[in-house]
Amino acid sequence: MRRFDQPQKYKPFISRCVVLGNLEIGSLREVDVRSGLPATTSTERLELLDDDEHIFSIRIVGGDHRLKVRNPLDLCFFLMYMFDLYFL
Repeated sequence: MRRFDQPQKYKPFISRCVVLGNLEIGSLREVDVRSGLPATTSTERLELLDDDEHIFSIRIVGGDHRLKVRNPLDLCFFLMYMFDLYFL
């Protein structure tokens, strides 16, 4: 799950990913998304990476997103679906 540089390995809807900078907190990646989803591109920043606690966090900072968030909980469920996030 921690492959910030290769999300297409675990996300089949991602067609391309380019990391800008080193693989460290604050690094950016530009992702191309396959058709059928409410986005075509996404620019994401690595916010947190903790191997001991198995925590991986990104922030979407740009891109072509066509999703309108009416409720923060809707966004939470959408992101859980998009990034296979589960709460234990």
